[in-house]
Amino acid sequence: MLYIDSADRERLAPLLRTGLFAGVTTNPLILSRAGLTSADLPELHAWLVSQGCTRFYAQATGATLSHVRENAAAVAALGADIVIKLMANREGFTVARELAAEGREVLITGVYHPSQMLLSHAAGAHEIAPYVGRASEHGRDGLDLVAQMARMSAHSDVRILAASIRSVDQIAQLAAVGADDLTISTDLAEQLFDDALTGAAAADFETIANAMTVSA
Repeated sequence: MLYIDSADRERLAPLLRTGLFAGVTTNPLILSRAGLTSADLPELHAWLVSQGCTRFYAQATGATLSHVRENAAAVAALGADIVIKLMANREGFTVARELAAEGREVLITGVYHPSQMLLSHAAGAHEIAPYVGRASEHGRDGLDLVAQMARMSAHSDVRILAASIRSVDQIAQLAAVGADDLTISTDLAEQLFDDALTGAAAADFETIANAMTVSA
């Protein structure tokens, strides 16, 4: 499934209207780019629901275990449809296990190594988000990261939601190596609709169809 990684309502609205995207993912950086903070999450969530979005990912932050618990509780309070994102660190995994035991869906994010799939499975997380582009930019192979995790998922029910994707080509490559889901920027989402050869073929068909209409 495809998700949109954005909190920009103006960019999100036309994409959500297509009905092709399974939901919206956010994090503190995404919120900041849209001029928002965590305090705006309730209003953003309500707006997304009004646009037909049925799956919304919001991240709980915190440098200490108690702080992560507190922020995760605030995110969980937004609604039962919220997927709670937690970092792939000691605090995040600990809170993920607690929330999963309560029946909440949790995504482990900020993932750079396939071994983090094992901890996500142990925590009972529903999903894991490998940072493909960032991993490659730091000297690791983001595509291979997802491929390794996909092979590991044969022994786990944790879904792979690939994130930090840089191109349309990468979207296809990630799907081919086993990513279950992908979250992409609004720019990439728009590019999916705009293949040059498809556009040329559509224009040719329209020209022929119009000529047939005139002749008729």
